[in-house]
Amino acid sequence: MRSPARLVAVVTAMALLLGGCSSIPRTGAVQAGQDVVAGENPAPVFLPDRPRDGASMEEILTGFIGAGTSPDNNYEIAREFLTAEFSDTWKSDTGVTVEDGSGRIIAPVDDTMMLVSVRPVAEVNSIGEYHEGVASANMQLPYEFAKVDGEWRISEAPNGTVLDQNTFEDVFSAQSLYFFDPDFQFLVPDVRWFPRGASLPTKIVNGVLSGPSEWLAGAVTSAFPEGTALTADAVTVVARDAKVDLNSEALNADRLTLQRMKSQLENSLPSGLTVTITINRNSQDIAALGANEPEVNPRVDARALVLRDGEFGFLAATGKTISLLPGLSESIAALAPSAVTLSPSQTAAAALTGTGVYGVRVGEDAKQLDPRQNLIAPSVDGSGYVWSVPGDRPNELFVYNTQGAPQAVPTPWLDASAITALKVSRDGTRVIALLSAAGEVRLVVAAVLRENGAPVGLGDPVQLATDTGTPVDATWIDQATVAYLSLQPDGEDRIVSHEVGGTSEQLESSTGIRSITGSNLLRDLRALSADGSLLVQRGIGWQERIDAVTLVATQQGAGG
Repeated sequence: MRSPARLVAVVTAMALLLGGCSSIPRTGAVQAGQDVVAGENPAPVFLPDRPRDGASMEEILTGFIGAGTSPDNNYEIAREFLTAEFSDTWKSDTGVTVEDGSGRIIAPVDDTMMLVSVRPVAEVNSIGEYHEGVASANMQLPYEFAKVDGEWRISEAPNGTVLDQNTFEDVFSAQSLYFFDPDFQFLVPDVRWFPRGASLPTKIVNGVLSGPSEWLAGAVTSAFPEGTALTADAVTVVARDAKVDLNSEALNADRLTLQRMKSQLENSLPSGLTVTITINRNSQDIAALGANEPEVNPRVDARALVLRDGEFGFLAATGKTISLLPGLSESIAALAPSAVTLSPSQTAAAALTGTGVYGVRVGEDAKQLDPRQNLIAPSVDGSGYVWSVPGDRPNELFVYNTQGAPQAVPTPWLDASAITALKVSRDGTRVIALLSAAGEVRLVVAAVLRENGAPVGLGDPVQLATDTGTPVDATWIDQATVAYLSLQPDGEDRIVSHEVGGTSEQLESSTGIRSITGSNLLRDLRALSADGSLLVQRGIGWQERIDAVTLVATQQGAGG
């Protein structure tokens, strides 16, 4: 325990930080180079300085933080700034504090202690999960020092590393680890952040073997038998082929399971790498899944699906012609809906009208499913369930099966006062919800929990974003990217895209937008204005594509 005098010194130092102290300079040369992992984008290679003789405590501290840009050999250079004893106990891989780079300051506490203040914008935990907006105030990080052969070295420090936002994306890269939906029809991305470099394949494979993130675990599954691990903590890459040697637990896998294991790894590893799986160094004959190959990123029809001049269908890529959906378009148009979601098969839809939510199926009359008031746009999943909830009662969520039978689904956002959008992912494993809670806008994602295919609950929500203003709409862009729309107090619309498990980006916006609809790529995001103009992104702004549009429908798949 520290003495009372030292505690007083810490408080004093924190007070000094508020008044401003010397900024920590960024040190270490940067040299452009290629990563050794096939498929990785070229990124800068940081070559931080090593400790120099006679360096002050502040210089040692500055050098140590700067050496966080070089993860090679388990942060070998960073460990040179530590005492030998502390180097053995410092855990470099517990996470990363990502700071904005503008407010990093340092202050001495006493003769052997210094305090660093950073303004965090995100954090990465020990398994590579990225979370934005982790703190609203500066974070204080203490560092203690000791003399080793007359030279200052760090004897105590927080585990993990500290990187500014720009440098972080040069040192780390986002990787989608893939897991199966319960029916093995889709591979679902679980985005993690790992240091670039030769150890990346090993980290990815270990991440897959360790299973999905906790929030996603109830909605996805892994093909790997429980207890499967690498025989040695290394994946070697030879001629673009990743050699993965697994322990005896993998012997519990049958032929189909082995194929699924290989598919998981091949899709999780960087593009351009193939995979060879051995078990206890014994070769395995693993054929491709063929017809059983899961979808990795389900696509939708690239054409906008609209209701215009009483016609519902796909808008031609050029011109104003609308292609109708046989057996659906006429029934949907007759409902005069304000929102529509088309099923993945394109043989069914859910429509919001003034009298409630209706289900429409090819060859059948439209059927009223949910007669409640103040309903928001419904969603549809690949199992045929229609999701519906009143905007002013966000915890009264119901799903309706293909026969129209209702089932209540407990929700995890009990503190929410309103819900503006609820959208199921195209693989049916996750939902995003745009909520009002405690006077702020919240975008959350949650896992869909199912029994025999039926939704029975939602997992603990992960908060993707908070905002000011009024929530308006949200949509899926692809399997790992979402976007939301809010109206700001100054009257401007704000559209923000967000990678689930990654970073966010504010897009160019406009005024008077009332809905947004995803397609297959972020640049294909569509917006509908209050005057019925269908807007598409052109350059850095938005351009009218066509007028007199009543609604732009959400698609859940390309049919076929």
